[in-house]
Amino acid sequence: MIFKDLNFKNEFFLATAFSLFGIIPLVPSKAIPTLTGFALLLIIIHSLKLKKIKSKKSLFLLNSSLFLILLITLKDNFNFLTLKKLEQMCSLLIFPLVFYFFQREDNYKIWLGFELWKKIFMFSSVLYVFVCFYLAYKYINPKYPNFDANFFRQAILESTYFSRDPVYISLYLNIAIFFCIDFFLRAVKPIYKFLHILFIFILLSLVFVLQVKMAIIALVICVTILLFLQLELRKFLITTFIIVILPLILVTQSNSMKFNRFSELFSTNSLIENTQYNSVFVHKQTIICALEVFKSHFFFGVGLENSNSYLDSCVRSIYKHNKDVVYNSHNQYLSYALHSGILGFILIIIVLFIALKQSFKNDYFLFVILLYFCISFFTENILERQPGLILFAFLLNITPNIRTKVAKSLMSN
Repeated sequence: MIFKDLNFKNEFFLATAFSLFGIIPLVPSKAIPTLTGFALLLIIIHSLKLKKIKSKKSLFLLNSSLFLILLITLKDNFNFLTLKKLEQMCSLLIFPLVFYFFQREDNYKIWLGFELWKKIFMFSSVLYVFVCFYLAYKYINPKYPNFDANFFRQAILESTYFSRDPVYISLYLNIAIFFCIDFFLRAVKPIYKFLHILFIFILLSLVFVLQVKMAIIALVICVTILLFLQLELRKFLITTFIIVILPLILVTQSNSMKFNRFSELFSTNSLIENTQYNSVFVHKQTIICALEVFKSHFFFGVGLENSNSYLDSCVRSIYKHNKDVVYNSHNQYLSYALHSGILGFILIIIVLFIALKQSFKNDYFLFVILLYFCISFFTENILERQPGLILFAFLLNITPNIRTKVAKSLMSN
């Protein structure tokens, strides 16, 4: 129905733009900005032929302020590193500008384009899982003799074309899982329901193999909330047990340490052992240091280009291992606090709160995706790299135009 209603001949630029965003999981990280630029250009061309309407500016101005607040960093310094950092995060400004003009389009057509993106993104993510398992099958490295989570991570990271940080791989896979659940609940024919359940387990296989702890925790929380919002109590309990609780028990209670990085969380010594491979201790120390730096530079922060250096110096006073690594805050909220002080911290909270409130009103699936980002922000600086930043900027700025409940009523008519 979606492909029928969205006339590709008449809406070529719109359909192509959303299709390009959909193949992001299969695109090399370095090529994602180029792909995004081309997709946004197509949206601009599409928007130019639309009639001018009275547009809502407030939300897009608020969203663009996530970039504008970073300009506080220019008060102390203006050099190549500053410009490079600002250039890396300029999607936070470009997306609100493009989608401001794009809101001229009918909300129903935008929803159809969004549905097209979801389908292509889901299939791209499933295909990427098979690619990753193939890379692991062909991978040989004496440094990683054990067939464990680190082996899989390194096999993907050393790939020339498909290399990507496990955090962002898990991000894409988990969002695809939300889409699979959406299409499963909407499917009428049993074969389609079976197909989407199969996709869920394929996607989960790589999520559990990579063992990004917060990604799995955020997935469990968001899927549970999603099922609670969508299902009656009996179906909610059964479905949650099958696709949430049972897989989680198998992962966290596995006797094999190869694919059980959660064991660190249940160890009483993880928070105090200052050892090379204790990621829990490192994360704890980066949070402590981030809070100390923030407290010392409360009003204006230390600047976009200085955040990592200030934080790394603090962490290095305690943690002496992995000297080639430069540590960041591992917390997007604190990262904004370090970049721009208390104003930056408050701003990102406000932007996320409004996006969550609006998406909850209009589309539960978009709501849980944004909620997933909010939870992940507690342990990762997702907006500091293009693979996470572009996806977040896309979802944040399309949120004001998604009216799923209205669109579905139009389709039924």
